[in-house]
Amino acid sequence: MRQTQDTRWYAVRAPGRPWGAVRAPERDEWWWLAPAVGTAAALLGACLRVGDAELPFFWIALTCVPGFLLVAGSWFAPRTRERRGVRVSLAAAGCVLTYLTVKVFMAALYVLAILMWLRQGDG
Repeated sequence: MRQTQDTRWYAVRAPGRPWGAVRAPERDEWWWLAPAVGTAAALLGACLRVGDAELPFFWIALTCVPGFLLVAGSWFAPRTRERRGVRVSLAAAGCVLTYLTVKVFMAALYVLAILMWLRQGDG
């Protein structure tokens, strides 16, 4: 739309584009890179957590599920250039969550144990 000096509006047709045509989103050729790196990094983070955690394997596996779900979501995000940031951020958040969730869970268990000890007392 273009405005004239007498403040009336009139439509100007864009050259070579029919009315109502919407540009198709540009396909991303490297869409798989962020999810693949995120999957490998999440698995590496989970393996590192298994090695130095004091929890049974079941609890470690349970705490890794939210991070793996975020990484899995990066595989199913739209494969366009406009959504590349979504795929990268989902994969990165999944990796960080997979690595740190066990530590947060352990810290919560320590706080719960201290609160129970304070409530119970020594005797």
